[in-house]
Amino acid sequence: MAQAAIDNDGLFYLIADENIKETAYNTSQEKIDAQVANGTLYRADSLEELAEQIGVDPAVFVQTIKDYNSYVDAGYDPEFEKGAFDLKVEKAPFYATPRKPAVHHTMGGLKIDTEIHVINKQGQVIQGLYAAGEVAGELHVGNRLGGNFLTDIFTFGRIAAEIAITKNC
Repeated sequence: MAQAAIDNDGLFYLIADENIKETAYNTSQEKIDAQVANGTLYRADSLEELAEQIGVDPAVFVQTIKDYNSYVDAGYDPEFEKGAFDLKVEKAPFYATPRKPAVHHTMGGLKIDTEIHVINKQGQVIQGLYAAGEVAGELHVGNRLGGNFLTDIFTFGRIAAEIAITKNC
Protein backbone atom coordinates (compact mmCIF):
# COMPACT_ATOMS: atom_id res chain seq x y z
CA MET A 1 0.00 0.00 0.00
CA ALA A 2 1.23 3.43 -0.77
CA GLN A 3 -1.67 5.78 -0.12
CA ALA A 4 -5.38 5.71 0.71
CA ALA A 5 -8.26 7.68 -0.80
CA ILE A 6 -11.86 7.82 0.43
CA ASP A 7 -14.93 8.13 -1.81
CA ASN A 8 -18.39 9.51 -1.00
CA ASP A 9 -19.74 6.07 -0.02
CA GLY A 10 -17.22 5.58 2.79
CA LEU A 11 -15.14 3.10 0.84
CA PHE A 12 -11.48 3.76 0.90
CA TYR A 13 -8.98 2.76 -1.72
CA LEU A 14 -5.43 1.60 -1.37
CA ILE A 15 -3.43 3.38 -4.03
CA ALA A 16 -0.25 2.00 -5.58
CA ASP A 17 1.76 2.31 -8.74
CA GLU A 18 3.57 -0.08 -11.06
CA ASN A 19 6.37 -0.52 -8.52
CA ILE A 20 4.06 -2.37 -6.12
CA LYS A 21 4.80 -5.56 -8.05
CA GLU A 22 8.40 -5.40 -6.84
CA THR A 23 7.39 -5.57 -3.17
CA ALA A 24 4.15 -7.59 -3.10
CA TYR A 25 5.22 -11.21 -2.72
CA ASN A 26 1.88 -12.67 -3.82
CA THR A 27 1.27 -10.53 -6.91
CA SER A 28 1.70 -11.41 -10.55
CA GLN A 29 0.62 -9.66 -13.73
CA GLU A 30 -1.93 -12.41 -14.31
CA LYS A 31 -3.50 -11.85 -10.88
CA ILE A 32 -3.59 -8.09 -11.42
CA ASP A 33 -5.23 -8.49 -14.83
CA ALA A 34 -7.83 -10.88 -13.37
CA GLN A 35 -8.67 -8.44 -10.55
CA VAL A 36 -9.08 -5.58 -13.02
CA ALA A 37 -11.34 -7.76 -15.18
CA ASN A 38 -13.41 -8.70 -12.09
CA GLY A 39 -13.75 -5.07 -10.99
CA THR A 40 -11.94 -5.60 -7.68
CA LEU A 41 -8.96 -3.51 -8.80
CA TYR A 42 -8.88 -0.31 -10.83
CA ARG A 43 -6.02 0.51 -13.19
CA ALA A 44 -5.29 3.75 -15.05
CA ASP A 45 -2.45 5.40 -16.91
CA SER A 46 -2.90 8.70 -15.05
CA LEU A 47 -3.83 9.71 -11.53
CA GLU A 48 -6.67 11.85 -12.88
CA GLU A 49 -8.17 8.88 -14.75
CA LEU A 50 -7.84 6.68 -11.65
CA ALA A 51 -9.58 9.34 -9.53
CA GLU A 52 -12.48 9.42 -11.98
CA GLN A 53 -12.78 5.63 -11.92
CA ILE A 54 -13.14 5.59 -8.13
CA GLY A 55 -15.34 8.68 -7.89
CA VAL A 56 -12.85 11.01 -6.22
CA ASP A 57 -12.23 14.64 -7.22
CA PRO A 58 -9.18 14.42 -9.54
CA ALA A 59 -7.62 17.71 -8.37
CA VAL A 60 -7.85 16.74 -4.70
CA PHE A 61 -6.64 13.22 -5.46
CA VAL A 62 -3.58 14.39 -7.42
CA GLN A 63 -2.70 16.91 -4.69
CA THR A 64 -3.06 14.21 -2.02
CA ILE A 65 -0.67 11.95 -3.93
CA LYS A 66 1.81 14.83 -4.37
CA ASP A 67 1.63 15.54 -0.64
CA TYR A 68 2.05 11.88 0.15
CA ASN A 69 5.10 11.58 -2.11
CA SER A 70 6.68 14.60 -0.40
CA TYR A 71 6.12 12.90 2.98
CA VAL A 72 7.93 9.81 1.67
CA ASP A 73 10.85 12.06 0.67
CA ALA A 74 10.86 13.73 4.10
CA GLY A 75 10.34 10.46 5.97
CA TYR A 76 7.56 12.09 7.99
CA ASP A 77 3.84 12.76 7.53
CA PRO A 78 2.99 16.07 9.26
CA GLU A 79 -0.76 15.65 8.66
CA PHE A 80 -0.90 12.57 10.88
CA GLU A 81 2.30 13.25 12.83
CA LYS A 82 3.86 9.90 12.01
CA GLY A 83 6.59 8.30 9.97
CA ALA A 84 5.92 7.91 6.27
CA PHE A 85 5.79 4.77 4.16
CA ASP A 86 8.70 4.29 1.79
CA LEU A 87 6.83 3.66 -1.48
CA LYS A 88 5.91 6.61 -3.65
CA VAL A 89 3.05 6.69 -6.12
CA GLU A 90 4.70 7.93 -9.31
CA LYS A 91 5.03 5.27 -12.03
CA ALA A 92 2.08 4.40 -14.28
CA PRO A 93 -0.03 2.41 -14.41
CA PHE A 94 -1.66 3.35 -11.12
CA TYR A 95 -3.89 1.03 -9.11
CA ALA A 96 -6.73 1.45 -6.62
CA THR A 97 -8.26 -1.39 -4.67
CA PRO A 98 -11.47 -0.75 -2.71
CA ARG A 99 -11.68 -1.52 1.00
CA LYS A 100 -14.31 -1.09 3.71
CA PRO A 101 -13.47 -0.23 7.30
CA ALA A 102 -13.80 -3.17 9.69
CA VAL A 103 -12.46 -4.12 13.08
CA HIS A 104 -10.31 -7.18 12.66
CA HIS A 105 -7.55 -6.95 15.21
CA THR A 106 -6.13 -4.43 17.64
CA MET A 107 -2.58 -3.86 16.49
CA GLY A 108 -0.26 -2.47 19.11
CA GLY A 109 -2.81 -2.49 21.90
CA LEU A 110 -2.18 -2.00 25.57
CA LYS A 111 1.11 -2.99 27.12
CA ILE A 112 0.74 -5.61 29.85
CA ASP A 113 3.04 -7.44 32.24
CA THR A 114 3.10 -11.20 33.01
CA GLU A 115 0.23 -10.75 35.48
CA ILE A 116 -1.71 -8.90 32.76
CA HIS A 117 -1.67 -5.54 34.54
CA VAL A 118 -1.95 -2.66 32.08
CA ILE A 119 1.28 -0.64 32.02
CA ASN A 120 1.15 3.15 31.53
CA LYS A 121 3.49 5.22 29.34
CA GLN A 122 5.86 5.67 32.28
CA GLY A 123 6.23 1.89 32.61
CA GLN A 124 4.15 1.69 35.80
CA VAL A 125 1.33 -0.72 36.60
CA ILE A 126 -2.13 0.86 36.56
CA GLN A 127 -3.63 -0.63 39.72
CA GLY A 128 -6.85 -2.57 39.20
CA LEU A 129 -6.65 -2.47 35.40
CA TYR A 130 -6.07 -5.74 33.56
CA ALA A 131 -6.16 -6.56 29.87
CA ALA A 132 -6.54 -9.79 27.93
CA GLY A 133 -7.23 -10.68 24.33
CA GLU A 134 -6.83 -8.44 21.33
CA VAL A 135 -6.75 -5.24 23.36
CA ALA A 136 -3.41 -6.47 24.72
CA GLY A 137 -1.95 -6.41 21.22
CA GLU A 138 1.54 -5.55 22.45
CA LEU A 139 2.48 -9.22 21.98
CA HIS A 140 2.36 -9.00 18.20
CA VAL A 141 4.25 -5.73 17.92
CA GLY A 142 4.08 -4.80 14.20
CA ASN A 143 2.52 -7.86 12.64
CA ARG A 144 0.17 -10.74 13.37
CA LEU A 145 -1.31 -13.84 11.80
CA GLY A 146 -5.08 -14.12 11.69
CA GLY A 147 -6.52 -16.37 14.38
CA ASN A 148 -3.35 -16.89 16.36
CA PHE A 149 -4.46 -14.57 19.17
CA LEU A 150 -6.96 -17.18 20.38
CA THR A 151 -4.37 -18.83 22.62
CA ASP A 152 -3.52 -15.45 24.15
CA ILE A 153 -7.21 -14.67 24.72
CA PHE A 154 -7.77 -17.92 26.63
CA THR A 155 -4.46 -17.82 28.51
CA PHE A 156 -4.62 -14.19 29.59
CA GLY A 157 -8.35 -14.39 30.23
CA ARG A 158 -7.71 -17.23 32.66
CA ILE A 159 -4.84 -15.34 34.32
CA ALA A 160 -7.08 -12.26 34.61
CA ALA A 161 -9.84 -14.28 36.24
CA GLU A 162 -7.45 -15.94 38.69
CA ILE A 163 -5.89 -12.61 39.68
CA ALA A 164 -9.29 -10.96 40.03
CA ILE A 165 -10.49 -13.80 42.29
CA THR A 166 -7.39 -13.75 44.50
CA LYS A 167 -7.45 -9.96 44.82
CA ASN A 168 -11.25 -9.78 45.22
CA CYS A 169 -11.59 -7.44 42.26
